[in-house]
Amino acid sequence: MDLPVDGTAYLCGPDAFMTAMRELLVSLGFDPARVHSELFGGVSAINPGLTGVVRKTPHLPAGPAGPGPAVTFARSGLTVPWSEGYPSLLELAEACDVPTRWSCRTGVCHTCVTPVLSGHVRYAPDPLEPPAPGEALVCCARPREDVVLDL
Repeated sequence: MDLPVDGTAYLCGPDAFMTAMRELLVSLGFDPARVHSELFGGVSAINPGLTGVVRKTPHLPAGPAGPGPAVTFARSGLTVPWSEGYPSLLELAEACDVPTRWSCRTGVCHTCVTPVLSGHVRYAPDPLEPPAPGEALVCCARPREDVVLDL
């Protein structure tokens, strides 16, 4: 924070810090119009696959059912037979309008980590850093057998 002689306060930092400092300065008598801020650093957590979209009720994907293992999206109450026409579980979830977190398409890995409640997945391609046991990176995972995901 910089306080030049003209009585203007300049704040620079993360959002929570600047909010707290602005409140403190105003409580000490600073004119709110003279408290300026510039955000840097991390912003609040984002869920690119979940926020900013109109949610539709999860449904079976268009087209014929696949011949593969059953993929159950537990929170959505939907079970879908796997089809090799989908490159990943993320693509299947999106085709079914199942809310899913992801950010891999924007270069941020591991946002799509999803608990696997039962079953096992395989990867294509293999992730550079595998998820913890009991979790899957749905952006590059495919079911090896019937699988239940916490989605």
